[in-house]
Amino acid sequence: MQENSSSPARESHADATTRAWLEEFSKETTKKTYVCALNIFKKKLGIKDLGEYLKASPDIVNDTRRFLTSLNGKPSKTVTTYMGAIKMFLQDHEVKIPEDEWRKIRRRGFMPKRTKAETHDRKPTREELKKILNYADIKCRAMVLFLASSGARIGETLKLGKQDFKLDADPPSVDIKAEYTKGGVGGRTVYFSYEARDSIKDWLRIKDQTRRRSGKGSYQGETVFPWKQSTAEFMWNRASGKANLSARDDNTKRRVLHLHSLRKFFRSNIGLDDKVTNALMGHVEGLDAAYLRMDQEGEVAKAYREAMQNVSIFNVEDQQVHAQANKLEKENAELKQRIAKMELERNSLEGRITNIERIIQELKQNL
Repeated sequence: MQENSSSPARESHADATTRAWLEEFSKETTKKTYVCALNIFKKKLGIKDLGEYLKASPDIVNDTRRFLTSLNGKPSKTVTTYMGAIKMFLQDHEVKIPEDEWRKIRRRGFMPKRTKAETHDRKPTREELKKILNYADIKCRAMVLFLASSGARIGETLKLGKQDFKLDADPPSVDIKAEYTKGGVGGRTVYFSYEARDSIKDWLRIKDQTRRRSGKGSYQGETVFPWKQSTAEFMWNRASGKANLSARDDNTKRRVLHLHSLRKFFRSNIGLDDKVTNALMGHVEGLDAAYLRMDQEGEVAKAYREAMQNVSIFNVEDQQVHAQANKLEKENAELKQRIAKMELERNSLEGRITNIERIIQELKQNL
């Protein structure tokens, strides 16, 4: 796995025309998707080199139909994405499908209707996460525990710097800036478990001295998780594979448990109000004035601390004891306040009784 390369590993197998075109895109996820689409296009049509293919004045309309037919059975979103990549590639190389021919392709059923992909993925259980983490190294462990207990997206997580984290807060928190988020919206503070905090601290202690798998330098720098999404997925897939938990959906051949499953784990397990849960996960509809007011008043942090055990993996019993201790401490403080208040009231009553007795004594003396 080439963690430092400028594009996904499979790009190295692309021809020169493909590589040159991919250089126009900055996002690694976009490159990964487009190179996958182009490689499938070449394979299905028996093309060795796209540059030579374009020079040969191909029958692009029939080739497009053949390509789409070969994708029969794939999720409609995948087909649409792949066809969009092929269409853009051809247009950028001055090979354009006429609009009337494109309409025919769409009308005659070559393009699928936009329906939801049928991958039957699911959230992992706590026991499954324990198995996976038993095969994860320290950096993967820190990342997975953070994702599972915070509900953060992998894309925004990989942009977080040391300065964004408040590891000594209770509960531990991190500020996700708007520029880190999907579409530049949904900046917020999220919280994470004590075990995630401890793993992150362990990782930070050795991060700057740890060499990359590629052998090209270390992980030195301010970014806490300094790798690409493709690398994060590789680390997760490797650990889940060793744990014998890499099952794939029979229909789409996609993994049933993947990194995004950790968001499902958080949503299903955290047990907070839907509005608070949506806000913590960065859903814009949850970040309203009521939530922001709760956040400023510390109510969100308090609610998360009490629910933390629900999204912890290993230290659940410790979390329960900690939560019970906090509850008892709170009750003890409230009782002390009530006792102090009652003591003041008793002193006040004793003072009034003493005063009344003095007045009675004075009245008797004047009779």
